[in-house]
Amino acid sequence: MMKKVTLIIAVFLTLAGYINAQWRNDGFFPDINKDPLFKAQCNNAIAVDKEGKIWIGRYGNVTKFAKANGDSVKLSKGVYITYVFNPDGSQASFSPIWHIMGDTMYSTTQRGMRTNIDGNIILSTGFPAMYLIDYKTGQGLKKVLLPSTNGPNGPAVAGDGTIFIGTVFEGQRPVEMYDQNFNLKGVAIEKAPGFSRTFEVSKDGNTIYWAGYTTGRVYVYNRADEFSQFTLKDSIMIGAHAESFAWRPNTNQLWISGGSNNDKPDPGSKFTIGTWYAYDVVKKQIVDSLKWNFVDPNKPDERPRGLAFSNDGKTAYIAQFATSVGMVQKLTFTGSAVEKLDEIPTGYDLSQNYPNPFNPTTNIKFSIPKEGFVTLKVFNTLGQEVASLVNDFKSAGSYQVDFDAKNLSSGVYVYTLSVGNYKISKKMMLMK
Repeated sequence: MMKKVTLIIAVFLTLAGYINAQWRNDGFFPDINKDPLFKAQCNNAIAVDKEGKIWIGRYGNVTKFAKANGDSVKLSKGVYITYVFNPDGSQASFSPIWHIMGDTMYSTTQRGMRTNIDGNIILSTGFPAMYLIDYKTGQGLKKVLLPSTNGPNGPAVAGDGTIFIGTVFEGQRPVEMYDQNFNLKGVAIEKAPGFSRTFEVSKDGNTIYWAGYTTGRVYVYNRADEFSQFTLKDSIMIGAHAESFAWRPNTNQLWISGGSNNDKPDPGSKFTIGTWYAYDVVKKQIVDSLKWNFVDPNKPDERPRGLAFSNDGKTAYIAQFATSVGMVQKLTFTGSAVEKLDEIPTGYDLSQNYPNPFNPTTNIKFSIPKEGFVTLKVFNTLGQEVASLVNDFKSAGSYQVDFDAKNLSSGVYVYTLSVGNYKISKKMMLMK
């Protein structure tokens, strides 16, 4: 059995480098082959701090770890650990963390993490408590006990520093607001619907995106300003059972997990297990996605529990809740910059790439006479997608994009432009 699992993992790591849409899955983070400790753990919280370090909250208790580190108190209950990794996969000097401000994480599940406006880490636990942790040292800076016997969900932080936090269980306590000193500011929502592991707020703090995980949708609450009350305005992502949320830096994209194997998909739902979708809150449509690579597609027990982006938005860390595989996978953005030209389109057009043949880069131009969702993808002769150059909503106009094929083999490739019902394809030759 162990040989079979090892073989499956090896195959996964071999395939991990292939391009999947605009994101390349680089495999498990950290490398589970270098450190077996991370081969079979589940995640319940993840964040990226100001320096780009990745904070990962392990859900299951680690009694062996506590014993190895001389922690003899209440060992029968185990200890919950927060790991902190540098972007290269090495552990930070103060990692792992299992004591915060005198509290030991005994039977205190990591409920959620967010990066604060000052770059420090906000951690909620099933204590129930909320902590502010120094991203440079791992030391606790602030703590507040939350007024509930049930576990809080992952917090959300507005641009002015207001911290929002609710509870996992429906109706157990309201969604509350705290200031940067962890003083209670007030109640945002008296009773939020559905089971919710986490949620998000807009930068101005006037819109709440609440995960109605058990109701198959995301609820949108809005207020006119900080002196007004939040009211339910809309529902989005109908059919999604969202367990994790994150804003992608420097965009209007709220990334939301769309499905969990813990629930049967809603009839007709377009959302799939282990996939995160980028919902553009301005355009009010899905513009991108990324996917967890299941180790065993026939037995997908990995649940999409966490998501965090690097500070430049070009790296995504996705986390799962299962004990059979590694906690986190790392994805790198591979999309190309699209430049709009000063040309007036007369119709839909896809130009022949130039130069052609090419090695390894070439330029592709296209035109659309009216706005729409545009994809420009490259396929090999077997019909397999090898690159996604455009996957976004575009206004009417002419555009150009560079295609870098340095990781591909010589041969003929097909590139296809799709806009609504319009589709056109052309061939190009890579000669190395």
